[in-house]
Amino acid sequence: MFDIKLNFNYGYQWFRNKNIIVKGYAFYKGILYKEKSLAELFFEVSGELTFESLLRELKGIFAVVIDNDDSIIAAVDITRTFPLFYSMRNNFYISDDTFYLRNKLGLDIDENAAVEFLRCGYVPGKNTLLKGLFQLQAGEFLKADENGVKTKMYHNYLAKKTEINYDQYGYFKTKVHSILDAAITRLEKFANDDFIVVPLSGGYDSRSIVALLKMHNFRNVLCYTYGRPESPEVSISKKVASKLKYEWHFVNYSDELIKDNFLETNWFYELYKYAFNYVSTIHLQDLFAFKTLHDSGLIPDNSIVVPGHSGDFLGGSHLRKLPVPNRHNLMSIIMRKHFTLNEDKNGNLTIEKNLMRYVESCPDFLPYSIDDNWNLKERQSKYIINSNRTYEFFGYRHAIPLWDLELVEFFRRVPPEYKIDKPVYEASLIDCVFKPLDVNFIKKKTIKSSKVFKNLRYLVERTAPYPAKTILRDLLWKDINNMELILKPIITETKRKWSYSESNGIVAEWCLKKVYC
Repeated sequence: MFDIKLNFNYGYQWFRNKNIIVKGYAFYKGILYKEKSLAELFFEVSGELTFESLLRELKGIFAVVIDNDDSIIAAVDITRTFPLFYSMRNNFYISDDTFYLRNKLGLDIDENAAVEFLRCGYVPGKNTLLKGLFQLQAGEFLKADENGVKTKMYHNYLAKKTEINYDQYGYFKTKVHSILDAAITRLEKFANDDFIVVPLSGGYDSRSIVALLKMHNFRNVLCYTYGRPESPEVSISKKVASKLKYEWHFVNYSDELIKDNFLETNWFYELYKYAFNYVSTIHLQDLFAFKTLHDSGLIPDNSIVVPGHSGDFLGGSHLRKLPVPNRHNLMSIIMRKHFTLNEDKNGNLTIEKNLMRYVESCPDFLPYSIDDNWNLKERQSKYIINSNRTYEFFGYRHAIPLWDLELVEFFRRVPPEYKIDKPVYEASLIDCVFKPLDVNFIKKKTIKSSKVFKNLRYLVERTAPYPAKTILRDLLWKDINNMELILKPIITETKRKWSYSESNGIVAEWCLKKVYC
């Protein structure tokens, strides 16, 4: 009745202990659990209620499948770090490999899902690009038995007015630092003196990780940056690493590094299948930098890659991109933030129908939190967190301390004005972390952060024709990482015209073309 097929053991391994299969690690009541001990933690699960209760307490990245005689219970963590897919066709099938399931079940492409994929770079909700095949969403678990499949969200980023903590600003600033400090302590325990590798940009998130590690006197840290040598990201990250006395490498994205024939290689095809999995656009931005360092032997064995995902999001950066949503413009705001790729493909009716269903499922929650929750469940989990497939593919574990459950729950309750008008996340990092270590290097503020710009951008996104929007976007956002060079062979295959703002749309179209081949 049940078919369990867990094929991928890149980076983290699936570990089976009796009827419990786990991947990743988690902290529970201050204790680290992984492999055998993580599986044993689920031995006490006697039903859905105890399972849900345990899931809500776990801090870490994990997936679990419990193979009972008469049922299957499975879950992914709050960011869907290790995706699981399922289908009910006479038997119940669950796997981490959609290519296996497509071949096994003879599944066809879902054309409506394909349009959504082209428009945002991933398939929203529980669907995949394959008819009848579904994905466990971030913070969700399922139970499958003879009566069918039931799913339930055990974690959301939604907030009611009564849940907001209206404490003083100073309290929040201090609390951010203390929670970040606790998250880094958990990272240290997990690393256990293994090297921590940080993709270091000029922004605050990755800088906060290396700075906090320095405050903890953690020595085994390696940083790298990539892109164009003249990028401000390069100069700032080099200064940060130098101040903290951490090893730093720069990978120049040049013609010599990135060869036109990489699409034809076996390794790239295997990475494509692993990262795409009929849901997500593959993330190419730091692929060649990381591969270069790996191939050169510069990344020590057993290293843990720790990217800066996604403190800025929790701190409110995505709420500051457009006007703050209300009940009247909520659907439009989500649409203008996330469905901006390949607008010539249309599909607005399907997208609006699904967005309406989502918004109506959240009647009692604050509109800005409904916007942020959609972002977490969709873009953050299926694109940003999914980018970690690169590190896993080359055999490395990763950790995401800025998605620590304690930090997520704290920011879920932070007043919106401390995310939008007076961002407490940034203030805490500057005063409590960067200034004490003399790494408070600030990128120049631009007009894009002004309220006038946000309102103007929203107007343009709603009313301007697609070609005009593409031109304006390319004027505002510069290609500092030389994505044009990386995507050159993909542009050729898709016969697309280069546009930096459409780079993810170009890759999405290429991914979709591959499944029809």
